[in-house]
Amino acid sequence: MHKLTRRHVIARLTGATTALFCPAILNAQTNLARDWGDIPTDQPIGEDRLIEVAPGLAEIDLTELRPGEIAVIARPTDDPEYSETGMTQYVAVHHRTEDQIAFGEANDREGTVQDPRYFVVNLLCTHRGSAVGLTGDPLAPFACTDQRERHASVFDVTGMGVAGASQDEYLSVPDHMVTETAAGIILELA
Repeated sequence: MHKLTRRHVIARLTGATTALFCPAILNAQTNLARDWGDIPTDQPIGEDRLIEVAPGLAEIDLTELRPGEIAVIARPTDDPEYSETGMTQYVAVHHRTEDQIAFGEANDREGTVQDPRYFVVNLLCTHRGSAVGLTGDPLAPFACTDQRERHASVFDVTGMGVAGASQDEYLSVPDHMVTETAAGIILELA
């Protein structure tokens, strides 16, 4: 089993913030069109923060992830859908705040959120398959790393596209299970 540690936390989304979390512009201003223009579109965040797992079934201990925080898991895949991300599946785990849970209860799509405290989503844009990065915005925490004209997708805390080419489309959700035991919170990715 892989254990998430404090160093794996990529973003903290509890209030208004202007930090971005992506390879080229860590801690930059939040002007996606300007600042994300030249970043790589094949990975969502800096590689030093990823939880890397092998293909297939994976278990990750999420106990250290606090409300409002996001961690990202990377695992190789042979699924051609991930060709734009170098055949790597990136999965975000967002431990939602109480406000984000309430928003999710009113807006999550049926059957995709197994535990409302933990939103688990593939960081793969529905438009052209580029990696999705983390914006630092607690209301719209996900954005496609391809911010060129006619792309520029932005997604809310339910994974719904709220702007750009993926507007009104949901990010995909991987097969997973979140289990709370006496030992902690365990995420199983199928």
